[in-house]
Amino acid sequence: MDNILANFKRDLEDKGFVHIPCHLYYALLLHFGALPRDLQKIEDGRIHKHVGQDREETMAFRQIAFHRVVLTETDNEAQDKADGEVNSPHVGLYLKPMDNTSNHTLSSIFETDSDLSDDEEKKDGDEEKSASTIPVRGLVRKNSSLSLAGCESVTSLSDTEICSDAGAKVYFERSGPRRWNMPPFEYANSSVPDAIARILDHLQPDMHDDQEGTINIGSNITINDQLLIRVNKAVDENGSTSEPTPEGIHQDATEISSVTLVGRKNVARDRGCESRIWKLDQPTGNYGSHAFGQLDEESGSGLPVLEGFSWDNCLFDKVLQSPWETIIFNDRMVKHEVRGFFAEDESKASYRDVIVNFLRKPLSNGMDECMVNGVMESIL
Repeated sequence: MDNILANFKRDLEDKGFVHIPCHLYYALLLHFGALPRDLQKIEDGRIHKHVGQDREETMAFRQIAFHRVVLTETDNEAQDKADGEVNSPHVGLYLKPMDNTSNHTLSSIFETDSDLSDDEEKKDGDEEKSASTIPVRGLVRKNSSLSLAGCESVTSLSDTEICSDAGAKVYFERSGPRRWNMPPFEYANSSVPDAIARILDHLQPDMHDDQEGTINIGSNITINDQLLIRVNKAVDENGSTSEPTPEGIHQDATEISSVTLVGRKNVARDRGCESRIWKLDQPTGNYGSHAFGQLDEESGSGLPVLEGFSWDNCLFDKVLQSPWETIIFNDRMVKHEVRGFFAEDESKASYRDVIVNFLRKPLSNGMDECMVNGVMESIL
């Protein structure tokens, strides 16, 4: 697996992106500790259905939550002595068993108002455990140790990288700081987040981009935000109000990003939902197009024609079809988008579930935070 990841890292450095077939990404997740029963819960939609609704009113069709993992570089001596436990300086919630005297439990930190039935909880033969005694896996890896931030994630996007008004099909101010929903407890306590973080840690570049001084590239900490996203299309809903990325072509102020399809329900397979990677030369924003290579300049879509737009700037164009099919890309080298989807049966509701990852160094202004011994502290 190390050779596979080394090849992926080279592709990220040379091309800016890599496409990973579903079976290979699934195998990587298993290799790094994900359990089949946890992966199946995600495929079945039993996790995403409990994700909170977007706090932005105009994006109410989207359910979204951020699970924040903190990766801290470890030196070789600490690694040799670790033997399954974290001995190096660490931030966040330690990934080790918690006892009944803990000031906080996982269930008190993450969203726990899900209505999973007893059958769903026990479907895979899991024994019930009290929140205060749930063992959280302790991980020490080749380059980094892991902990949980235990608080809301924050993003801060530049208005040069993402479109808020002209060219956005759904308006709200996307640039600037924003806080996000916490994930469902069932996801935070599963084996999947750790496996994802392990994979991405291997793909980190030796040096991150400072993004015009907004990122502390000298930090020994890297933040991995794992986004659970469900985009819903209700019965009789106009397609223009339910877009996976209604802002169109954009960047996310990250270093490495990924998009993993985990589920689709009643989504048409023969049109829409294309994931596209673009050169940085491609203008930021949305564009009207019903098919690749054709612009709907006279369709009355109301979208502006993007000056400098060229189909020659497209590096990748593919519909993600199978659970765990993944695209990983360097957000500093390319732009990206996913086109809107259509219901197979327009009389029924449809949705698309993905796990998106943001990997970056902390914001230099100290807005990134984590819980340390029950106290909120800045990550720098």
